[in-house]
Amino acid sequence: MSFKISQSALRDFYDDEVCQIKWEETYVNGYRSQPTAAMLDGLVFEQQVIGMSRGGEVYEIPKGKTGKPLKRETDLLKLAAQSKKTMQDLEIELIDVQPHWEVEDLSGHPDALVKYKGELAIMDLKYTGVREDESCKWNPYAWEDLEYKDFRQALHYVEMYYLMEGVYLPFFYLVFGKSGWCKFIFVDITSSALDDYRMLLNTFRSDLRDFYPKPINNYSTCRKCPIMCDKRLTKPNITNITI
Repeated sequence: MSFKISQSALRDFYDDEVCQIKWEETYVNGYRSQPTAAMLDGLVFEQQVIGMSRGGEVYEIPKGKTGKPLKRETDLLKLAAQSKKTMQDLEIELIDVQPHWEVEDLSGHPDALVKYKGELAIMDLKYTGVREDESCKWNPYAWEDLEYKDFRQALHYVEMYYLMEGVYLPFFYLVFGKSGWCKFIFVDITSSALDDYRMLLNTFRSDLRDFYPKPINNYSTCRKCPIMCDKRLTKPNITNITI
């Protein structure tokens, strides 16, 4: 098996809640599912704020029965306009939007290469419907209690840029909440964190050589999966207890 390692492929490979069959279909065979409503909102927000979504694809929020925009869309566009102003106030200048990076056996799609106060940096733009104070401990899409957050995305892009250009760039998240909140999160990456990530990449390369996808055997997961494989469970799992 040979393919470019993305940070999402690495993340999902070691996630016990991701079916290995779905992992192979997605990251090896190129299967792409339709975006959920939440994902679609994020893609449209991204288009409005930085001008493009990954791959240059254009996304639209469905209109109402009369053909007019729904409140969901007008609220999103209003927030996007405010967010663009916030970026200007923060002195963030877009340099390269949605670049596709490949180096060695790694692949990456950062949202933007930017200048922050005149200095080059990598920016990841986020839109979320969660509350500002919702904890990352319980919700991986939250942005509070950041000690529980998975920052391998930052490590992946910083490592890739170093391999391409020989420079360690700063990395930050610019997170906008549906209710209007905003967080500007600089990720201070240590050399030990990068060393640990490189070890993880090597472990992944080794594990991938012997990889044979196994079904997850979980009805709750299977019933929501768009991939109609012959291993999917069509009935709930039976739980036996002794009392």
